[in-house]
Amino acid sequence: MSRRLQYTGVKPEAFDQLKDRLQQMGLSLQANSGSFNEKGVSGNYNYDPGAETLDIDELKVGFPASMMLSADSLQQRMTELIVQHGGRPLA
Repeated sequence: MSRRLQYTGVKPEAFDQLKDRLQQMGLSLQANSGSFNEKGVSGNYNYDPGAETLDIDELKVGFPASMMLSADSLQQRMTELIVQHGGRPLA
């Protein structure tokens, strides 16, 4: 099951922190938009620095990442990081 996450109020510093944190987990976000598919985690993303929005579509956690991480825990970690930097999830 894939997920869609949407955040608003995402300053460039928050997006940079998210990219750094995901890099530590083995996921690379190269630009403001694109896709990732590494270590069992996949999805598409689009960050608009002007509107301060971040959309993540088709977020999936599969093997081998699913051995240590669920989609729920990944979503929770991302949301916590964004909120720490002033952003907020959209309902």
